[in-house]
Amino acid sequence: MFSEFVKTPAVGEWISPADAMTLAIQEGAKGTGYVSPNPLVGCVIVDSDHCFLASGYHKRVGHDHAEIDALKNLGDPSRVAGAHVYVTLEPCAHQGRTGSCARALAPLKPASVIYAVEDPNPLVAGKGAQILREAGVRCELLSAIARPATAGSGAPEISSEDCTELAAQAEELAEIFLHNFRAKEPFVAVKVASSLDGKMAFLSGESKWITGPDSREHVQLLRARYDAIAVGRNTFVADNPSLNVRHASFPGFVNKAVVFDPSGKTLVAMQGSNLTSVRPPENVLVLVDAKLSVQNPAGVRVLKVPMMEEGAFMMDELFAALRAEGVHSLMIEGGSHAYGAFFNAKKVQRLHAFIAPILMGGKHGLAWTSHFGGASMQERVELKRVQKQSFGADEYWTARV
Repeated sequence: MFSEFVKTPAVGEWISPADAMTLAIQEGAKGTGYVSPNPLVGCVIVDSDHCFLASGYHKRVGHDHAEIDALKNLGDPSRVAGAHVYVTLEPCAHQGRTGSCARALAPLKPASVIYAVEDPNPLVAGKGAQILREAGVRCELLSAIARPATAGSGAPEISSEDCTELAAQAEELAEIFLHNFRAKEPFVAVKVASSLDGKMAFLSGESKWITGPDSREHVQLLRARYDAIAVGRNTFVADNPSLNVRHASFPGFVNKAVVFDPSGKTLVAMQGSNLTSVRPPENVLVLVDAKLSVQNPAGVRVLKVPMMEEGAFMMDELFAALRAEGVHSLMIEGGSHAYGAFFNAKKVQRLHAFIAPILMGGKHGLAWTSHFGGASMQERVELKRVQKQSFGADEYWTARV
């Protein structure tokens, strides 16, 4: 999702301001899979001559934040005096599981603290920056330094173009956390594997394998970004998926699985399914119509959600049920009805599309977009910050919706 890789410099090696923030973003991404519901955050410290001193990132929920990790990696806190600190998110102001990063930095007297994105958490929003400024530390949002520095100020210089791009990348790094606070609902991503003509399966249900092994391996990494992976009832019945994370970078990783099943008919089949064989049953969440009285022999979590007249779950109630189970983000992996429900409700924030160089045709092929879409160009779905990458013969596209 991020720009060209920046190699971590040796201690004492000069690094540009733009590369320092890029490195902070890269560091933050290392916490993927382990910090929810906290944000991914990275930090880089350089000296007064802009030579690299240390970097850090938020490794795990309840553990040190990125700034504190960087300070520990620095070793001697006195070296922060007169230094420049780059952090992807505004330093926190409050005491939570850990202490305030702003209060930890303030007495060390860095020359500047540059942060890419303001924290929307009401406990922080602007307060972390205020703590630092009141201590005499120059603390600026990245966009505020998008101009040449005043002669002799010692302030970092980053071009307007770089500031805009780096701020966007920092937003993407923390997009789940930011959406949770701004919209007060879980972040929703959709993952699709399709043919070049947009087909995700044949009408018979056959879909293995449309994309190649390299794409499927990358999906395992994507799954680690989200609290839960979701499918509709038909996908569960047809594929008996595991929906777990199977990647060497995440040994023993246990996530949640969600099945959208208004009728509750999958509950009996949960016993002995792949969903319950790879995770505790309480990590399988089955959403059913609130009016149902159901049997639950597998002991999974049954979430009763009211339905609208057209047969879709009420989104506000669905999100409330998921949040109550600790699901702050989910990636929907099928099928077309589930995709349609969330796109029609305008509740999709990111698309992950893997496109294979094959044609399945419209005669027997099922389009993944078959249950949503408008009747004119004015109703089209806009994709922003589109990025693409090749995995074997497949093309991977990701974008904000």
